[in-house]
Amino acid sequence: MIKKLIFIIFFTAVFCGMSAQQKQGRVHRPLPADYGMKEPTIIGKSRIRIKYAFQPKDIHDPETWIDCGQLLAGNGLTLYTSYFVAQNDSALRAWLKANPNKSYYPNRLCLHGRDYSFWTEYQYGYFYVCENELTEWAIMPFPETTHYRYSESWPSMKWQLEDEQQKVCGYQCQKASCHWRGRDFVAWFTSQIPLKSGPWKFGGLPGLIMKVYDSGHVYTWEAVSVENGSFLIYQPNEHFYKKSTREKVWKMQNEWNRRHNELAGVLDLNFHPKTKRYPYDQLELE
Repeated sequence: MIKKLIFIIFFTAVFCGMSAQQKQGRVHRPLPADYGMKEPTIIGKSRIRIKYAFQPKDIHDPETWIDCGQLLAGNGLTLYTSYFVAQNDSALRAWLKANPNKSYYPNRLCLHGRDYSFWTEYQYGYFYVCENELTEWAIMPFPETTHYRYSESWPSMKWQLEDEQQKVCGYQCQKASCHWRGRDFVAWFTSQIPLKSGPWKFGGLPGLIMKVYDSGHVYTWEAVSVENGSFLIYQPNEHFYKKSTREKVWKMQNEWNRRHNELAGVLDLNFHPKTKRYPYDQLELE
């Protein structure tokens, strides 16, 4: 009973303080130790890093973005993940190394962006592409401690090239469009960077995708920087990730966004289960 009461107070404090949150769901972000990033494995290096603003209100102010994503590519392997989360994980590992005898750890050291207390599957996950296969390592929200990974063929979009052009992040880009998994998308890609990749699961064009959005502008990614250097590609501890399928993970992510209180076992002040369901406009509609 005491544990349940603490849980209620914790969630009430979080939600009352975030009444103006902009993530569609109201699911609390996971704890770093729960998704295997305390001791990750280095599986490659990238000589390029492209950063993307995800859902920016002001493209020039990262604190107004839901996330800053990053795309790394090297030796036939690409990784898209959250730069904000990666920086926080890196700071956590440094803190743990400097404080080996502590019985606790801070779960937020340098998270940025709006609504950083909340989870979204487009921020909490690792998307690896090798040859013609995409593998998502899907991080589930708090209080879930089991996460999932699955593979699917890539790319699965069938793009139509168009003549229209514009500049994105200083690069000349060409327009392309497609209908994919229930939505119409527009992408702007540049042949100046010969990568058939892009943010999240997007790719398959004759050049790097610099900007992509659906026709209703519910979801938007836009490149904000292209950096050359040496960047490590990490893989989390696979012990935390159970093999699954895209369909099962997709359904779980949808359910957590709609029924997070019920799935987390949250009780109201009368100790009754909270069963309210929330609207959620998932990117993949099918």
